[in-house]
Amino acid sequence: MANRYWRGGSGTWNTSNTTNWSTSSGGAGGASVPTATDSVFFDQTGTYTVTLTGALNCLDLNISAGTITFTSTGTIGIAGSVTFTNVKPIWSATGTLTFNSTATTSTFTSNATLFSCAIVVNVTGILQLQDALLVNATVNLTGGTLDINNNTLTTSSFNSSGTGTRTIAFGTGNITITGTGTAWTTATTTGLTITGTPIVNISNTGSVATNINTGSGLPESSSISFNITAGTYALNFNASFVIKNLNFTGFAGTWSWSGGSSVIFGNTTFSSGMTISSNISILTFGGTSGIKTITTNSKILDFPITFDGVGGTWQLQDLLITGSTKTITLTNGTLDLNNNALLCGAFNSNNSNIRTLAFGTGSITLLNSGTVWSMTLVTGFTKTGTAVVNISNNTATAATIAIGSSISESNSISFNIINGTYTLSITGAVNSLNFTGFAGTTVGIPLIIYGNLIVSTGMTINASTTTTTFAATSGVKTITTNAKTLDFPITFNGIGGTWQLQDGLFMGSTRVLTHTNGTIDLNGKTLIVGTTYLTAAGTKNLIFNGGTLVCPATFNNAFPSGFSTTEGINTGKISMTSTIAKTFTGGGSTFNCTLSQDGIGNLTITGSNTFNNITNTVQPTSILFTAGTTNTFNNFNLNGTAGNLITIASVTTAVHTLLKTTGTVLCNYLSISKSNATGGAAWYPGANSINISGNSGWLFPLSNFLAFFL
Repeated sequence: MANRYWRGGSGTWNTSNTTNWSTSSGGAGGASVPTATDSVFFDQTGTYTVTLTGALNCLDLNISAGTITFTSTGTIGIAGSVTFTNVKPIWSATGTLTFNSTATTSTFTSNATLFSCAIVVNVTGILQLQDALLVNATVNLTGGTLDINNNTLTTSSFNSSGTGTRTIAFGTGNITITGTGTAWTTATTTGLTITGTPIVNISNTGSVATNINTGSGLPESSSISFNITAGTYALNFNASFVIKNLNFTGFAGTWSWSGGSSVIFGNTTFSSGMTISSNISILTFGGTSGIKTITTNSKILDFPITFDGVGGTWQLQDLLITGSTKTITLTNGTLDLNNNALLCGAFNSNNSNIRTLAFGTGSITLLNSGTVWSMTLVTGFTKTGTAVVNISNNTATAATIAIGSSISESNSISFNIINGTYTLSITGAVNSLNFTGFAGTTVGIPLIIYGNLIVSTGMTINASTTTTTFAATSGVKTITTNAKTLDFPITFNGIGGTWQLQDGLFMGSTRVLTHTNGTIDLNGKTLIVGTTYLTAAGTKNLIFNGGTLVCPATFNNAFPSGFSTTEGINTGKISMTSTIAKTFTGGGSTFNCTLSQDGIGNLTITGSNTFNNITNTVQPTSILFTAGTTNTFNNFNLNGTAGNLITIASVTTAVHTLLKTTGTVLCNYLSISKSNATGGAAWYPGANSINISGNSGWLFPLSNFLAFFL
């Protein structure tokens, strides 16, 4: 190991010329050419040129005086450190500068020198920058650690694609790429480690195409952030790239990538002036901690997007739009709309992972046909905010909304079907469902609706045997049918829920309405069940508010426990309309309404019930009571007409009881048998009624009794 001093003046540094080398500073020439074990010193003043030729070597390279220009194509292998002290040589030489030290740490102090040559780092230990490094060529890391040491490394391009053990230690520093072509390549990441806060700035201000190849092997913890700061060029990322943050602020060119699934772990910002190419490959946002932001500046991201990071959150900073045929998939983590709108072709979250959709006051609009919403697996899913999804398939091609029926009310989502003439299939459970603007056909309706239902005037609702359940457990939910027939079974089953009709609700003629829990508020409107109104075990209430419940064939209060009725602001009624025999099974409950016989078929009333009133609009007809029961009335207004009597009788030969506590009952044109009228009121059947037999309490005129025998 020795020191070699350049004697000063211009000359050639090659493998054989000893003229300019001395063993001491300012000494005589003739010393041997430096080798990899010899440190080299340039410490003489003056202005001169050093021509580099051949394959050169040294231990340390020290420059401390003179105005020196290094030129030509010779390469230098440096086995130690480089130190430029108080001088800034002109390094126009284009031969490679290779750091191949085997020491634990070597240093590189460039004093703002601009290197025109490629630099290769292939050390055993660490090459540590002591200040900013400027390279107008490629920096290639093949082995060891390149420690930027909180500085800036500016280079035309950077290459560390290989399998050697190597590390880029950024600290708080960065790498700035100024060139075109392949600006960055870590295509093969085997053996590569990244430390610090890795930031790479692509600052090509021109229009020449540029390529970035990050490879796909870096984990989130060592992925690199890229800032695309300027330029109008075509920027391509190679297939399956992996990036931490990606920021295009200032970029006005076109961005694309070569296909393959790629991952962004951090924040993403697109610039308003850039163009984004479409792609069929998936871009995955994969951060697993903290809040990552996405800023699109209204640019369309015309490629499939997946959010998949356990514990990660992605927060939109503005509108996010994908291509109209592209799908967004939420696999893990939280997608926070942050009160913004998200527009995509379709949305998929059909898995059992822990995931959250945070709407705030934002919304999702789906633009495609086919399965536009897929979430049949809802385990692990949570929704926050006011969840609204708009289906905007303005075509005639069929679409499907598929949601698991086990989704809870608190996690359910509202859907607005705003246009289109297609066939829409909906399965599962939703919050509110609004068809305003839809002119197509539905295949069934969801199994469960937790919120409001609005049916459009222009749509067609296909018949279904599948039951739709209104299941809200709080608040007042509205149902608007716009005169459309709901030809499927309906169940109301929400403890504490209320459903208020906004217009008439008409069921298909063969369908049953089951009332299990909650309140049905007729709100002055008409509810026509198909065949039967049926109660089930639960707490249920009917509010009439002047409305009418039409039961053509059967009213069956099969579970009277927990059943009640409320008159509301106006008296309503239960209308029995079938032209054949029908049954009112009261279950012994109180009906704060009018029971109206509105069909000529016999009406059988079972149980000991209480009614506000009983009337009829047809005659002749029969009203039959179960023998041995007592039905109580606040008012009793059954009347036939001449030749069309109303028959009041028991179902069997035993007597039934009709009870009214006060006042007077005035009827006419009745045919009465097996009826005990009591309670304190005066029961007058009228001059044209017939006393058949087995009656008591009725105040028949004598002529009525005799008329039976004439």
